[in-house]
Amino acid sequence: MKTCLECKFHKVIMDPDPFDWFCDDDQAVLCLKTENPKVEKYSYYMSDREEFRSVTKSCRPYSLENESSIPKWCPLKINDIK
Repeated sequence: MKTCLECKFHKVIMDPDPFDWFCDDDQAVLCLKTENPKVEKYSYYMSDREEFRSVTKSCRPYSLENESSIPKWCPLKINDIK
């Protein structure tokens, strides 16, 4: 795997920027195997409010793959599960 988008434990959600109309279609990639270490229930951004940890936040849809490289904290990488 080269990006989290290739992993079956990823989820793409809408993550619009509430202060920029041009970025109302932004997205985020979440890891469904990792809990969000700091959920911010009152954040303007959907990715901050999610129960799962974000790999990317406020990402342009056409940049999703380029910005979704596997993070150091990836649980599959840590446990060498493929």
